[in-house]
Amino acid sequence: MLTILLALYDLFLRREIRVKWLINRLLTMGPAEMASRLGDLGRHGLLRASLPHVQRRAKRPPLQAVAAVEPRELDALMQRICPEQRAPIMALADQWMTHHASFLGFEAVPLGDCINWHRDVATGVVGPLTYSGNLNYRDAAVAGDVKNIWELNRLHQLVILALAAVWSGEERYEQEIVAQLRSWRAHNPFMHGLNWKSPLEAAMRLISWALVVALLGRQDRIRTCFREEMRTTLYEHQYVLRAFFSKHSSANNHLIGEMAGLYVAAVCWPWYRESEAWRSFARQSLIREMARQVEPDGAGKERATEYQLFIIEFFLLAGTLGHAIGEPFPPEYWERLRRMVAALAAMTDRVGHLPLFGDGDGGQVVWLPEALEARTETLVRLGGGTAARPSSGVETPDLHAALWLWGQAPEDIPLAPIKLSRQRLHALSQGGYYVLSAERDSEDEWVVVVDAAPHGLAPLYAHAHADALSFWLSYGGREFVVDPGTYCYYGRDAWRSYFRSTAAHNTVRIDGAEQSVANGRFLWSQVAHCQVERAQETEASVELEAWHDGYQRLSDPVTHRRRLCLSKTAGALVITDQLECQDQHQVELFFHFSERCQVAPIEPALFEIDNGGRRLRLQVDARLTPELYHGSEQPIAGWVSRHFGVKTPAFTLVARGDIMGSAQFCSWISAP
Repeated sequence: MLTILLALYDLFLRREIRVKWLINRLLTMGPAEMASRLGDLGRHGLLRASLPHVQRRAKRPPLQAVAAVEPRELDALMQRICPEQRAPIMALADQWMTHHASFLGFEAVPLGDCINWHRDVATGVVGPLTYSGNLNYRDAAVAGDVKNIWELNRLHQLVILALAAVWSGEERYEQEIVAQLRSWRAHNPFMHGLNWKSPLEAAMRLISWALVVALLGRQDRIRTCFREEMRTTLYEHQYVLRAFFSKHSSANNHLIGEMAGLYVAAVCWPWYRESEAWRSFARQSLIREMARQVEPDGAGKERATEYQLFIIEFFLLAGTLGHAIGEPFPPEYWERLRRMVAALAAMTDRVGHLPLFGDGDGGQVVWLPEALEARTETLVRLGGGTAARPSSGVETPDLHAALWLWGQAPEDIPLAPIKLSRQRLHALSQGGYYVLSAERDSEDEWVVVVDAAPHGLAPLYAHAHADALSFWLSYGGREFVVDPGTYCYYGRDAWRSYFRSTAAHNTVRIDGAEQSVANGRFLWSQVAHCQVERAQETEASVELEAWHDGYQRLSDPVTHRRRLCLSKTAGALVITDQLECQDQHQVELFFHFSERCQVAPIEPALFEIDNGGRRLRLQVDARLTPELYHGSEQPIAGWVSRHFGVKTPAFTLVARGDIMGSAQFCSWISAP
């Protein structure tokens, strides 16, 4: 009991926790979760007092002599990767040989001869090497931007180095892998420092290490390192995942990643007395979370498209590994995974552009230097889709897919081919996304994706944005009207607030208020609910009509009703916004354009948008006053963030006006 009380004192009284956030967070918890959190506190207290005992258990002799997954198929397959795919990997590997890191928004950042695994490369803040359960990673004085530290410590670079070793045959890459493993172990004692704070980060490291072994496990240096030097660390990571996995309101994509990491590790290193139980627990958890966190139509319940990619990769990596070892996941698991890939395919244009709805932090299960479009295309191709770019005709394996599939051929896994919808109206009605299209797959293709989705995964709604009835528009395979992205999580509160605000989305804002109210970086206290009233296709057009209740909380409640009508032949999208109220209100309509677009006024309410020679025109209602922003900081407006930590100036048009009682405004986007 004394240990538990000391842990409570350390974790709550001595930590700098904002009282308001803590109260709001507690309000999201039911009795079961509160009891579970107290149990975790007790486990931390006991673990802190018994670290030597856990480490002794980790050092017990292995039960088996070899891993369950043999690497020979994967390393042989890597030799068939074409030079065009190898070149950027080799360049990155050579950067890492001199400890220059490229990740998130950083390019070739020098880390020094001895890598400081606890240093935020952006701020220079070095996290303390104290018991991880006591660290407040949200405090910039303690962690800087902890996302930068965690990304470095996912150790994706070891896979890059392993690929370079396979392709070049040079021992220096293997030597660097072993040196970094030894350095990481020496500077990250069990449960001390920020790198033990998040179980998801432990899972990501296990996956990186497993892929290194799959690629180089027959090499004596690597085999010996993992079997003798890494044995304790491998156990400790799995122990943490089983003891402190995400639960209750925190059980979102983190839980999926944690269980994927635990499953992969328990399969690849079945050396411990707990290995069989860990593997079974992780497998059952993944099966359960597939049904719990993914809608029947394939949309992830977090309503964040980058996280949809992220969890697809976790589910795929674990599922294909189970298939490889003769422990197949059930057909329902694979069918839901197929629908996830089909949902991605439906929302992309003909070259793989995908709306950035909700949060996205650039997380990848296997990090390679490729664009979001390439990742999306790989998954669509893997599902048998034909919407991606035409094949070059060169029959070489896709590098990313080969790693996800542990070297198995795509046709050997039980992922049924997706049937790409070429309907002009594609409804993901459970997920809340509606795709309006015309001239699909042609040079004049229109794709409009409308967000009428629920506000993320309750009760935290952690990765949602205030984007009710926002839309994304691609024309001719080029993005015009976009979702600006996420940019950051920690350390820059004003920017975090902006990128998930109503003003950062292509929708309507009333009286400068938010559709949904945030009470923390990953916490929403009031959320807008969307209701679709009509989605139909006629001979002339495809249409969607929906409304949301986000402004019903105002003293004079306002209902925002939006109708989008895409003409099949005229090449135009008509957006009609109906505002139902009784008193006076200020109205703002936002249109965010790709950073590749140039926007210029033609007439007071008419603008031309040019993206590499393809042009559209936007006509806003003449009763509104339009204003263009480009890279503005006062107010924040006119930005796009394609990559976490990187923001780029882009054009944003805001059309403002005042209303007295109900009003209707029309906007037109058309090809000239």
